[in-house]
This record gives sequence, C-alpha cells and structure tokens, in this order.
Amino acid sequence: MMIADYADRYCTLVGASDGYREQMAVLCRRLPWQMHELDPKRISAYLQAALRKLAPTTVANHRRMLGTLYRRAVKDKLAKESSEKICRVKHFYPPVRAWTLDELGRLVCEARKMPGGTIKYPCDYRVLMPAWVLVGYTTGLRRGDLLRIRWDELRGNRLALVMSKTNRQHICVLDDAAMEALKALPRYDRIIFGTIISRDQIKKVMRRLVTRAGLEGSGKYLRRSSATYAELSGLSATMQLGHQTPGMAYRHYVDQVILSDLRKPVPSIPLPAAG
Repeated sequence: MMIADYADRYCTLVGASDGYREQMAVLCRRLPWQMHELDPKRISAYLQAALRKLAPTTVANHRRMLGTLYRRAVKDKLAKESSEKICRVKHFYPPVRAWTLDELGRLVCEARKMPGGTIKYPCDYRVLMPAWVLVGYTTGLRRGDLLRIRWDELRGNRLALVMSKTNRQHICVLDDAAMEALKALPRYDRIIFGTIISRDQIKKVMRRLVTRAGLEGSGKYLRRSSATYAELSGLSATMQLGHQTPGMAYRHYVDQVILSDLRKPVPSIPLPAAG
C-alpha cells in the first residue's frame, strides 16, 4: 500500500477535517513510499532535505503528520517498530498578536455602520457583522464552525456543538451582547450564519470591516482575542478553544503582551535626589 492511500484511509477512519485531509494529501504526494518503507530513518532523511526548501514551521508540521502515520502504521502492522527517533525540527513561533478590547469595540462600532448586505438571503451587514464579531469573540470558534452553528444548538446562552476538526462536543458561553446580536439576525434556515453568507464572502467582508476600523489582522484575530482574554480572566484558553493538545492554545493563540496587562513592573531602583 502506498503512503498516500494509507493517509487517506487514516483520515477517513478518524473523521479528519477537510483541511487536515488536504494537508496530508499534499504531503504524501511528495513521498512515493510504500508503507513497509515508512520508518524513523526515512522520515528523518526527508525532513532534513525538506528544511533546505521549506520553512521550518512547515517541516515541523510534516514531522507531526508523518509521526502520526508511522505510529498508526506500526499499530496496524504495516510498518516495523523501531527504537530510532525521528529527528527534531527546530522552528520559531512568531509572537501572537490579538485585538484588545478597545480594538474589538471599534470593530463592532464600524460593523454597526457597515453599508451593503447579502443578496440571496438578504441581511444588512450592519446586522450581520456585529453578530459575527461578537459571537466569534465570545466563542473563539474557527470560521468553519461559526458558519455551521445552528439555532437548535443554542440552549439559553450556551452553544453546544460538535467541532469539525476534532469531532468532539464543545460548549461555548455567549455574553449578553452576542445573544442580542443573534436575536437581530433573520432566520432563513436551521443554520445561523452559513445560510446567509458563504465562507469566501465572509472572509472578504471581514477584511473590509477590519480596514474600515483602521485595524491590522484578519478574522483569525477574533479567535486569538478570545483565547487571550479567557486566559487573562483566569479561564483556560485550551478549554475556551476546545483544544485537545495541552499548551497549543497558549502557544499559538494567546497574545502575551495583552496577557501581561495585570503584571506590575519590578521594584524601581532607588535613585538619589537631584542636586
């Protein structure tokens, strides 16, 4: 069996998201290996060669995926277990940038004044976009999950959904502003946002909104801000985002500068009075 076929079968078995399946497929197209050839030595050789052409963060992601496939293949008796370790890939994570509460407030204010709207299922952007920003921030959901949430998944101010990336149930708590914004939306179907606007369109409209508000960043900053302020409030960023891997939310989504808001400086150096 070729590694590409095995990767596809693995993704189907674990119910992987479309994004993860595509990443796995792109990687395996680089590797014309039979499954019995998969071992730590061959994986390490590929990673070392890839570092000469690809960014370290990309190669580190390849390492994680190949390690996952190798461990599963050993379990399925399609690859031999080895005591050799897959080489590590050193890479640098750039500092996380999120929006502050003041910047989020500017975003919502601009959203309430935004001209235009959707056509097929009519909804003014001044109604749709405040809801998108407020729900996106309070839930910390990915764009795909936001587009899929349904009215019947709301129970009071709780949103109970199954996340597409993990296929696990996740509970979000919405604040009053988000609930009020949702109530203002028209109901065309069971799906709250996805019926009104498409994935590509919300990405374009969000980009325009960020520009109007004079901010930098993209819709991903909503998720980062959600994780950051959850952590700052004494909540768990991991729980807020529904991650399974400990530390991932803190490392990739928490803005350390915002998180330091409650920190005080070290004691000042006593200086003699001038003169």
